[in-house]
Amino acid sequence: MGTPGDRLKSVVEQWAPRMQAAGIAYTEALGLAEQAGDWSRWCATWSAAAERHAAQAAQAEAGGRRLTAGEAYLRAALCYHFAQFMFFDDPAQKQRAAQAKIEAYARAAPLLLPPARAIAVPIRGGELRGYLRRPGAEPAPLVVLIPGSDSTKEEFASLEDGFLRRGLATFSFDGPGQGEGRSLGPLQPDWHDVLPAVLDALRRQRGLNGRFGVLGMAFGGHLALQAAGAAPELGALVCMNGFFDMGSFWAQMPAVYQANMGYALGGDSPEETRRRAARFTLAGAAPPHCPVLVVHGARDRIFPPKEAQHIAGFAGPSSEVVVYPQGNHVCNNVAHLYRPFVADWLGEQLGGRLAPPALD
Repeated sequence: MGTPGDRLKSVVEQWAPRMQAAGIAYTEALGLAEQAGDWSRWCATWSAAAERHAAQAAQAEAGGRRLTAGEAYLRAALCYHFAQFMFFDDPAQKQRAAQAKIEAYARAAPLLLPPARAIAVPIRGGELRGYLRRPGAEPAPLVVLIPGSDSTKEEFASLEDGFLRRGLATFSFDGPGQGEGRSLGPLQPDWHDVLPAVLDALRRQRGLNGRFGVLGMAFGGHLALQAAGAAPELGALVCMNGFFDMGSFWAQMPAVYQANMGYALGGDSPEETRRRAARFTLAGAAPPHCPVLVVHGARDRIFPPKEAQHIAGFAGPSSEVVVYPQGNHVCNNVAHLYRPFVADWLGEQLGGRLAPPALD
């Protein structure tokens, strides 16, 4: 995987736009990378920044400045998240940062506008955890947000905001193998029971009108497609930079992402990880029963753009493919283009409020 310096450079080059899209100032991200200087200090440097944001949040909260406190706790959660993602060298340090992220976001959740409410989804003898946000008092359609292999529900607040402004509620959760869902083991290719369990839990929540859509991000796009055939009540699905068959392009993926797969899939050797990765294919899966939007970046170096056409073939004639020529992995470098487009598309499919309320 090269030297620690090469690894730090690779992570920054690939994921700096993602950090910015999630809500970390670009200057802060680059400054922290420079401050770390070496990959071995990455997690500690970002964790220290998270602690500073959390201290600012606590001070604001004590002074009754709830919105400022919520924003700062959210930045703390994001810094803890990026402290531990891709950091596999020290599992104990990674776990501390991951737990601190969960705790910081829990502090932020009730202070966000609109607030995020914790929901537990019983499944497989355990539970999945997520956060529900609603755009107002009127019953609204809901978009389920599925993270990828290295993202979690705590990363999605800025993504959620675009849906909320369009009258769509959001539910971001960690599936089996993701974030808090690691308690159920590593990522597995069979999600036939996951989406139905999530939708069943959400049906009982107030403020929703029973119309459901789903947005899967990267690996989450694949998982959404795996699960959708077992959820006929879905009204729409967006696969964002997903894939059809991981085994077909495994050898071309960057080494740093293959290392991530070793953690996400639970492989104890590169060969075992490759074998587990090859199990993630849509071949033989039941296709979705709803319209599908496939969005991809033409410059995605992790999941090849050709996968978009394979997904469209799987999804059938109701699918639509949009490829952003400049887009990288998950199109985070063109988030200002894809996010409103995806939110509008889901709003049109689900009947959300496509215009904001009139101002007095």
